[in-house]
Amino acid sequence: MSDATDIKIINQLLNNSRSSTTHISKSLNISNVATQQRIDKLENAEVILGYSTRLDYKKLGYKTIAYIGIFLEKAKNYQDVIQRLDKVPQIVEAHFTTGNYSIFAKVYAKDNIHLMEVLSQNIQNIEGIARTETFISLDEGINKSLILE
Repeated sequence: MSDATDIKIINQLLNNSRSSTTHISKSLNISNVATQQRIDKLENAEVILGYSTRLDYKKLGYKTIAYIGIFLEKAKNYQDVIQRLDKVPQIVEAHFTTGNYSIFAKVYAKDNIHLMEVLSQNIQNIEGIARTETFISLDEGINKSLILE
């Protein structure tokens, strides 16, 4: 299990995944070797799954963010449906949920017309999906990583 130093390393990487080992080492007052060993241990234990870059999708032409509640015909269809949804490039997250929806998915689209195409041509044609409900985000007020305690 991770200790307090590991948590500090993780939080620094969450803040900036490009932080150098030297920068992290200096801020925690430990050696570069110890820092790198801890990062390697966290990667090998699959606590750290990878490193990513955050983008401003609006500046790249994806002006519509939508959340889609997906109703399955049967809960047992989940694995087949999720595999098909994973092939839709505009879907960036999908969660198996409790409550009204079987699956709740986050989608980026260029505009509302593009969203309608993604829904009608890609999502609603998947066998096992009974129906969908779509919520268009007006503003993304918060987008951050969980800071560990």
